[in-house]
Amino acid sequence: MSDNDYSDIEIDVEESGNSQSALGSNDPNLSDSKRHARAQHNALERRRRDNIKDMYTSLKDEIPNFNSERASRAQILKKSIEQIQERNKDVEQLNQEVEQLEETNEKLRQELLALQEAIRNEGNETPQSEVVINGSQSQS
Repeated sequence: MSDNDYSDIEIDVEESGNSQSALGSNDPNLSDSKRHARAQHNALERRRRDNIKDMYTSLKDEIPNFNSERASRAQILKKSIEQIQERNKDVEQLNQEVEQLEETNEKLRQELLALQEAIRNEGNETPQSEVVINGSQSQS
């Protein structure tokens, strides 16, 4: 028999007492190597599944107001997507607000520079006590 004849047989090291009978081979080295390879593969797959399970649990814990202990993976993914979309909208709105504030800041800087220039020019013509604020003159 070829190696492919045994490729679908699941062998767990703890459960298989005699590797020769589990694989149906008379060569102990061949069956031990296959048993070892299968056991290694099973352990790796188990760790992979455990890691995925842990990551879903971590993801579920990060979702605000989501306290379902028995949530399915689909529910966790759906809620995560909803949260990401909401956060993206929030970021977009905040970026627009920052842009508007930067524009306002720039206008105020320009106005301040114009007022400072006006004060310097007035200082040459009028007493220092007069200050221009928002286009109107007042006495300080």
